[in-house]
Amino acid sequence: MADYRKTAAEIVEKLGGKENISGLVHCATRLRFTLKNYDVVDDTAVKAVKGVLGTQKIAGQYQIIIGQEVPDVYREVCALAGISESAAIDENLDQGKKKFNASEFFAMISSIFAPCVPAFAGAGVLKGLLTLCSNFGWLDTASGTYLMLNAAGDALFYFLPFILAYTSAVRFKTNIVISLILAGLYMYPNVINNAGTQVSIFGIPTYLVKYSSTVLPIVASVFILSKIYPWLEKKVPSYLRVVLVPLCSILIMAPISLVLVGPLGYNVGLYVGKFFGWLFDTAPWLGGFIDGFTRPLVVFTGTHMTLSAVMINNIQTLGYDMLGPVHCVATMAAAGMCFGAFLKAKDPDNKSSIFSSFISAFIGITEPALYGCAFRFKKPLYALMIGGGVSGAFVAALGAKAISFAMPSIISLPVYSGSIPTMLIGLLIAFVLTAVLTYVFGFDEEIKKDARAIEAEKKNIL
Repeated sequence: MADYRKTAAEIVEKLGGKENISGLVHCATRLRFTLKNYDVVDDTAVKAVKGVLGTQKIAGQYQIIIGQEVPDVYREVCALAGISESAAIDENLDQGKKKFNASEFFAMISSIFAPCVPAFAGAGVLKGLLTLCSNFGWLDTASGTYLMLNAAGDALFYFLPFILAYTSAVRFKTNIVISLILAGLYMYPNVINNAGTQVSIFGIPTYLVKYSSTVLPIVASVFILSKIYPWLEKKVPSYLRVVLVPLCSILIMAPISLVLVGPLGYNVGLYVGKFFGWLFDTAPWLGGFIDGFTRPLVVFTGTHMTLSAVMINNIQTLGYDMLGPVHCVATMAAAGMCFGAFLKAKDPDNKSSIFSSFISAFIGITEPALYGCAFRFKKPLYALMIGGGVSGAFVAALGAKAISFAMPSIISLPVYSGSIPTMLIGLLIAFVLTAVLTYVFGFDEEIKKDARAIEAEKKNIL
C-alpha cells in the first residue's frame, strides 16, 4: 500500500513548506497549488517524489500530477498544511490553455503501455521458454501441459485490444465498459474469422481485418470515444442518459471503428512494421547502431515506452521483432558501464552505489545506472552509447530476432530463441567494450548526485 502521508510530506517540503501554500484544490488526477513564492519550488525534487507523475505550471497554479490516487494524497496534504478539504474540481478547466505537443504524446503512450510492461515481461519469457522446450523435445506440443502454458503465454498478446482498451480508457478518462465493448467488436469471432473478406456496412465496402495483437485501432477508437461520450452526456436529457448515452456511443463508434479507425490503424501499423523490416534488411548494422547508440537518451527522455507499440506491432505483422535484441544488448552495456566505473572509482560511497547499479542493470533495471552514473558523470554516457551502438549493430547485422515481446534483459534470453548464440556474443561485446571505454575515459567523482539520481537509486538491488 502506498504511503500517502510520506508522499504528502515530501511534496509540502519541496514546495517550501506549508507557509508557502496559500491555496490547494484537486481534480481527478492533480493537486493544484496556489503558492506565495514560486521561486523557492525545486521542480526537479518535486518530480522525484515517489508517487508524483509530473508537474505543470498553468494559469497561476503549480499542478502536481498524481493520477487516480490524488484524493488520498490531497487529504494528507490538507492535514499537514492545515487546509480545509473541498470537493474535486473539473479536470477540464484548463484544457483550452493546453497545447498538445510531442512531450504530451509520448506521455500519453507511456501511460497506456506502462501498466502492461510487467505482464509483457512474464508472458514473453514464458513464450520463449516454451519454444526452447518444444525445439529440444523436452515438452510434447500435443500435451495438455503445453496447451495450458501456450495459452497462458499467448493470452496477453492475442487479447491485447482488451488490455489496451482498459488502460486507454483510464488514460483518456472515458467509460471503461464501453471501451471494452469496442475491443470485443474488434475481437468478435465473425470479424476475426472473416478477416480478408469484404462486407458492406451502411453501403460502404469494408475489408475485415484480424485485430488480435493489434495496438493502434483500439487506442484510436477509445480516444474518439472519450470525445463522443461526454458530448452525448451533455446533449441527452438526464432521465434518458443511463440508456441513450451508452446506446448512442456504441451505435456511433461501431461503424467508425470497423469502417474507418480499425483498417486505418491496422495499415499504419503494417507499414510501420514494413519500414523497420526494410531498414533492418537493407542496412541492419546501421539500424542496430542507431537504435543502440540512442537508447540511453530515449530512456532518459521517457520515450522508450512508445517503442513498445512498435515492437508488439512488428511481432504481429512480421512474426518477429528486430528491436528487442538491440535493446537487450544496450541494457547489458549499462551493466558494463557500471562495472568499468566501479573499477575506476576511488570514493567508497561511489563504489558502493555504482556496484549496486551494476547488479540492477545486469538484470534489466537501468534507471540507477543511467541517472546515478551515466548522466551524473557524463563521460560514462559516451562509453555507454558507443557500447550500445556497436553491440546493437552486431546483433542486428547477424539477424537476431525476438519471437515475443519481453523486458530487455539477460533473464529474457529465451525470447531470442533461434538467435541465442548471436545474443550471447552481443551481450559479451556490450559488457566488455563499455566497461573498457568507461575505465579509459574516466570521470570526475566530485560531481554530486541530483534529486533524480537519488530517486533512481531506490530501484537498486542492494
